[in-house]
Amino acid sequence: MARESTLRHKADPTTSETAEQLLLAAAALMTERNTIDVPVADVAARAGLNAALVNYYFRTKTGLHIALVRRDAAQSVAEMQRLLATDLPPAEKMRRHLTGIIRTFYRCPYLYRLMRALMRDADSKAARELSEFFSRPVVETQKAIIAEGVATGAFRPIDPMMFHLCAIGACDHLFAESSTLRYTFGVTEIDQDLCNRYAETAVDILMNGFLAKSA
Repeated sequence: MARESTLRHKADPTTSETAEQLLLAAAALMTERNTIDVPVADVAARAGLNAALVNYYFRTKTGLHIALVRRDAAQSVAEMQRLLATDLPPAEKMRRHLTGIIRTFYRCPYLYRLMRALMRDADSKAARELSEFFSRPVVETQKAIIAEGVATGAFRPIDPMMFHLCAIGACDHLFAESSTLRYTFGVTEIDQDLCNRYAETAVDILMNGFLAKSA
């Protein structure tokens, strides 16, 4: 490699069982506490490991966070690549793509908040890395499906950037508004049924916004 990645240190966290234990612990604590502000000491304690191992594998707390986003995003990016390779109609591709994003945020409810925090400084190396391995593939997938839909007459023309901003905001909103759910709607837990209902509703609203009238 031309230059060392921010995730590389004395050992390779992508191939280490110990590093994976730390990532699993971080994910579990962020989910349970509904916050990304989890101390490194707590992560190590949950994993049953020495806190110094976080520094050994990830160098910093930010390095741990980047590794967690990379691990969680990998499955979604692979699913997007498989989806684009199918012969499904554009509308069905987009429905599956949007549903997949919502299910990713259900599986990893901290993911989008963690990405926003890491990308706050747009000029940082972390922001560039995150954009390359997650944000850019999501945008390119949406652009490709939109272009195919417009070409076939299934979609009306729409600005891919505007669609992306609306879509990602909608996909994450259920998981970012836990206080509203609790105090306004009396919902104390986001379970699989609620996730499915939200996905169906959000995807229908988004899709109906840019389907061609004939579709």
